[in-house]
Amino acid sequence: MKAPEVLQSLSDKCRRMHLSYATEKSYAGWAQSYIRVLPKYPKEWTSEKKVEAFLTGLAKRNVAAATQNQALNAIAFLYKEVVGTPLGTVNALRVKRPATVREALSVDDTRALLAAMEDWGGYPTRLVVRLLYGCGLRVSEPLELRIKDVDLGGARLIIRSAKGNKDRIVPLPQCVLGEMEAQLRVARSVLKDDVAAGLPVAMPTELARKYPKAPFQEPWAWVFPGHAPMTHPRTGLRVRFRMHEINAQRAVRAAAAKAGIAMRVTPHVLRHSYATHAHASGAPARDLQEVLGHTKLETTMRYLRPAFGIVSPLDALAAKL
Repeated sequence: MKAPEVLQSLSDKCRRMHLSYATEKSYAGWAQSYIRVLPKYPKEWTSEKKVEAFLTGLAKRNVAAATQNQALNAIAFLYKEVVGTPLGTVNALRVKRPATVREALSVDDTRALLAAMEDWGGYPTRLVVRLLYGCGLRVSEPLELRIKDVDLGGARLIIRSAKGNKDRIVPLPQCVLGEMEAQLRVARSVLKDDVAAGLPVAMPTELARKYPKAPFQEPWAWVFPGHAPMTHPRTGLRVRFRMHEINAQRAVRAAAAKAGIAMRVTPHVLRHSYATHAHASGAPARDLQEVLGHTKLETTMRYLRPAFGIVSPLDALAAKL
């Protein structure tokens, strides 16, 4: 197959496997980069050796470990799902993943940040950011909520198809129930206008084809709808999409500057802060693992600051010096 045919087959496979559009774009980008350099390698080389050379080239360019791993996953997907020949062992020069400390705000800085938070771009970013910290969410997770995913009576949210394509349930803070109820009224109002105009809600995977009435029904309406219709990148149809992450990101940056917080604050720092503060208040690590949606407890533990219950021997001696 020629390069355009390979890339089209890759996109078709991603859609049949219900992978996200972001994953599809990432895989297509790496596949295109890999295909572009293939003519530089000797034809007698095995596929594994060509992949090794490509990944080693990335390592020599000092890319991040996550970037190199992303490239490997994309190319492995290309060989297995499109070419039909899974890769064998790949022994490339690998970038080491640094053992970084997850940064979290102090309780005082978190309070100052939330107090300084304002709505951005005409969106309820103040509520979105309170959900990020109050529920320990990734920045896209509250924005992906549909009306059916909000259980005000049970004070909980259902986070669907999150990282790793996993669903989970998170408790909803009591202090935001009133705001969430008001936002649901906004969402229903937008839906009513869209139904009258014949504008469907963007649907996941192939559900719109299977259930043609669903894009006009309340359960599927976005809790945080976007301001204007957009063209769906996969179907080409005009649809109502959700609020974009950049609005929450800009709101957090502006609030951090207003509050005079020195460290770099992103929406994900609020997720770290949730884990750190909840653990310090007595939340078990296993429970946090479930709420955060981590597969391994080790991942959760990287979010938690040590208790520092060790008394320094210098303090023990200080009184006698």
